[in-house]
Amino acid sequence: MATKSSKLSGLEKKLLLRLGKNIRDTRMTKKLTVYDLTGEDMPIKSRQHWQRIENGEKNINLTTLFKIAKTLKVRAVELIEGID
Repeated sequence: MATKSSKLSGLEKKLLLRLGKNIRDTRMTKKLTVYDLTGEDMPIKSRQHWQRIENGEKNINLTTLFKIAKTLKVRAVELIEGID
C-alpha cells in the first residue's frame, strides 16, 4: 500500500526527514522517550505516529507541528530551523 509521503517530491521528502531529525534530536536532548510523549492524555496519542514523524514518513500539518513543539516545550520555529 502506498503512503501519502510516496507522492511527495524528492525535496519534500528531504524536508520531512530533516524536520523529523530535528524533532528526534530535541527529544533526545531532553532525555525523553517516545513513550514519555505519547498516550491518551497527550496531543500525539500514538507512539507509531510519533515515530513516523521522526522518521520523515509522515507529512504533518502546521497544527501538528505546534502540538509537537508544545509537547517538547520548545517554540515551533526551533524545530524547523535549518531545514531549508
